[in-house]
Amino acid sequence: MKFDAAVAAQEAFRRAQSDGELDEDLDLAIESEERFASSTGQDSAEAYEALLKICETHPTATAFLEFLIYTTWNYVIELPSPDRFKKGLELCNRYLKEATSKTEKTQLKQVRELRHSFLNGLGQADDEGVEEYDEDAFAGGD
Repeated sequence: MKFDAAVAAQEAFRRAQSDGELDEDLDLAIESEERFASSTGQDSAEAYEALLKICETHPTATAFLEFLIYTTWNYVIELPSPDRFKKGLELCNRYLKEATSKTEKTQLKQVRELRHSFLNGLGQADDEGVEEYDEDAFAGGD
């Protein structure tokens, strides 16, 4: 990768905060992010699940979704598992489907790069059986 996912996660989280994406869940998101970043094991897993739930209740929170993609990548690097690779792929697909018109090219490129990494982790490097979310797909051509 040509970027640091941990740094990108923090930048996306700051954007989510400054853009007011999380409303009344902001304090819970900050607390959960701090717990996730500073713990391991069950506590870390519970904090990650709390972050996912916040994301579910804020479907238009683009920067927060981006933050979760980067966070999921960092999580899968520490503790690889098929479920985490699948979750990362799911988050990337959602982001690329819903957020492309609201996102800068650099962020889209990074999410696409992570999407391919999640696919590789699942042994699906050729995108077989997975919807296509590359640049030309949005321009209407393959």
